[in-house]
Amino acid sequence: MTERSDFTTYVDARWPDLVGGLEDDGVPGDRARLAVAEALLAARRSWQRRVRDEQVDVTLWAEVRERAGLPARPGEAAPHAVRPRDPRDGPEEWLERAGEVRAARRRRGVRRAVAGLAVVALLAAGWAWWAAQPAPPAVRAEVNPLPVAWYAEGELHLQDVVVELPDVEVFVADFADGASRAAVVARLRSGDVVRVDPEGEVQPTDESPASLDTVPVAPPVRSLGLYDVWVESVPLAGGGWAHLIDSARRAGSEDTLRQSETGRRAVVVCPTAWRCQAPVTVPAGGTVRLR
Repeated sequence: MTERSDFTTYVDARWPDLVGGLEDDGVPGDRARLAVAEALLAARRSWQRRVRDEQVDVTLWAEVRERAGLPARPGEAAPHAVRPRDPRDGPEEWLERAGEVRAARRRRGVRRAVAGLAVVALLAAGWAWWAAQPAPPAVRAEVNPLPVAWYAEGELHLQDVVVELPDVEVFVADFADGASRAAVVARLRSGDVVRVDPEGEVQPTDESPASLDTVPVAPPVRSLGLYDVWVESVPLAGGGWAHLIDSARRAGSEDTLRQSETGRRAVVVCPTAWRCQAPVTVPAGGTVRLR
């Protein structure tokens, strides 16, 4: 970690306290270091967004405790000044080890697809099958300007990444694991169901939420203008609704709903049936969907 990024500065400053806080709660030293490193590694890609939108010392400490197997303490910030900084006990080695653990975990997930090929005589055929599989969907880091996941032009937009995923028939956000960022469960036109985690990793799944096959019934959108057309709505995890609105038939540019050069679509978030936030223009062309 030779570059001096905000993330690197935070890790250098808080590593002793994060590790020491776990050790004070009875977590063995090596296990505590690996838990902290895994949580930091998972947060690195979305660090700038998290620093801007979250109390990082609170949310990161909750994730560190969860990885160490400790009970949650909602709202508790990471401890301060519990250990002096020791140059001989830095985070570099443990971040590298956490990366190896994550890579091994992903490889195990891939191997589950060929676990049935246990007979040695079929092993060569199994490896040939694996080599012929298509490459994983491309993922790029991009902060979502909208408050919900959305799909357009063969791309699935999550909170911090965009995943190239053609032929999605329907998708829903999935907070089933209690994570701070939503995953997405999607059914493809082939009938396959996949789960896309917040980092953009796509895995087949046999479990899908009931909402995947149920169209939600949303309350009326009370902020619609004369030429606004409601397209669809999705419920929000914290309550309220997000509504996709199309105002493509508008002639003027001074309407309540901000127009988009790519179709004049916007998302309106309504925390309650009577209160809605300012619309956010959808930065995409073609068909846009929220589910």
